[in-house]
Amino acid sequence: MGKQRKGHHGGAALTVIMRADHIFARIKEKVAKEVRELKKIGITPGLAAILTSDDATAKMYVSMKQGDCKEVGIYSEVCELYNFPPKTREKELCRTIEEMNIRDDITGVLVQMPLPDFIDKYTPFEVLAPEKDVDGLTPQNRGRIMSRYNFQKDVLPCTAAGVVELLDNYGVEVRGKDVVIVGRSDLVGKPLRKLLEDRDATPVCCHRATKSALNRIREADMVVCAAGRPPELYKEDPFRLTSEMIKEGVVVVGVGARKDATTGKLYFDVDFKDVKHKASYITPNLNGVGLMTRGRLLWNTILTTRGLEKYLLNPY
Repeated sequence: MGKQRKGHHGGAALTVIMRADHIFARIKEKVAKEVRELKKIGITPGLAAILTSDDATAKMYVSMKQGDCKEVGIYSEVCELYNFPPKTREKELCRTIEEMNIRDDITGVLVQMPLPDFIDKYTPFEVLAPEKDVDGLTPQNRGRIMSRYNFQKDVLPCTAAGVVELLDNYGVEVRGKDVVIVGRSDLVGKPLRKLLEDRDATPVCCHRATKSALNRIREADMVVCAAGRPPELYKEDPFRLTSEMIKEGVVVVGVGARKDATTGKLYFDVDFKDVKHKASYITPNLNGVGLMTRGRLLWNTILTTRGLEKYLLNPY
């Protein structure tokens, strides 16, 4: 799918819309086949998602992930911890993780991010068993991405890996490209920077303290928007990418999305209608990176289950 834009010499150039529907469908088929093979030997993959905040966006994502699991035959359950008072919630989170670590019917654990400010962002992942970490956030799995890893055979952060896989599917060459990632989270910005650097791009993460961030964005060959701070919902440090912020022919990847708890409306990091006429490649706000993230989560759950296969078949 594409939209026309003006080329450098005034002629029409095609903007490629990087939809992920067909890729997501292919991943689900592959995962469903793996699930059937595992069930033949008596193993059912099981994913536990832990919610620590009563956040509309987090709840939406977990609900979607549950639906995906059901579709491919993965058992799933949700642990809602947001009713615990702030002073005891971190302790309850760690207790829940420890429980999931020893349950044989749970082969993958997802701690839905972001965590509330009063929960230390490292402690839960120091408790989580690395072999059940489907988001690649334990110290051991963080170390893997900084060292040697296999893109398809190792657990990598879902969104970062999903973005790279989407670019690969559309033949977007990142080698030699200047890439600006808006955001530096452990889940998206930091691991994506490493994955792109390993493919010979020159990525940089911009954040609220970055000098001349707009200038960096204007000069970038690729802009990945992973801020998740739409102006409609955030008065402090809001972000949305618009056409005057980018150069002609840029590759635009939209990651950030937030749901308004009151209206149910979704707001995105990228003003798609405004930006698409200047981009060479652009992700849609719906059916783009979100589907790739969900697809990688399913695949990571297969990887953790396969990693536990010998133990599950011979636990003693």
